[in-house]
Amino acid sequence: MDEDGDSLPRFFIKVFLSETASESMAIPLSFMELLEDPLPQTAKLQGTGGRTWTVSFTRIRERAYFTTGWSRFAEDHELVDGEFMTFVYDGYHTFEVSVFARSGVKVTRAVAKTISLSDSDSEAYEEEEEEEDTSVDETSESIYSVSSEETETEAVVGSSANPCFYTILKNRPNDLLIPSKDVRDHGLRFGQTIKFIDKEGTMVGERAKYGDDRVCFKAWDRVCRRNKLKKQDTIRCELLHTNKLVHSIRIHITRGG
Repeated sequence: MDEDGDSLPRFFIKVFLSETASESMAIPLSFMELLEDPLPQTAKLQGTGGRTWTVSFTRIRERAYFTTGWSRFAEDHELVDGEFMTFVYDGYHTFEVSVFARSGVKVTRAVAKTISLSDSDSEAYEEEEEEEDTSVDETSESIYSVSSEETETEAVVGSSANPCFYTILKNRPNDLLIPSKDVRDHGLRFGQTIKFIDKEGTMVGERAKYGDDRVCFKAWDRVCRRNKLKKQDTIRCELLHTNKLVHSIRIHITRGG
């Protein structure tokens, strides 16, 4: 889950001691300057198993702590004395947490469940993919006709070397379907999970299982809700990859009128 982690602050390694860290976890003083001021009320902890936990952020004197919710994270990961963790901060209130056993081996615990869709859902997405091919052309044209200033800004953003596609809020926003044309044209590959990256942070989506080769990821409805997306908004999905293996989708939103 750290394919693009080299560009993010991998700020500390923390040894777990149940006597002092069962209910809360202290943030090192050396990292305090990288946190927002004022301190956000909550943070998200993303485990290697694909699940995310929301914990309270509390300042006590000069230190910051993960408090409410931390004990659940520790319990779900079955942390024991002597194990240690690495925390990677994405700058948007989300910390990617990797757990290492006392032997030094990285372990994966608290694995997210993979949801399989029925044949009826599969047929519905065949129709949706056809609709998406049409809506991409329409929205990509309208986005560049708003104003000269907005057109220039969007053109610069869109000049990224990463493949992109456009979508809009659908009546069935549960999953995000990657257009098969983009997958073929760019020779892209996908794993069992994807990271959605937006201004709110990072969220992990599980890949839905189909009998064919279509690529579709869950949790898209949660991304839509937390960004308060409306049907007139246009969403540009930037596919971040390493050697054609897509690990993240960065979300760029253009608000409609």
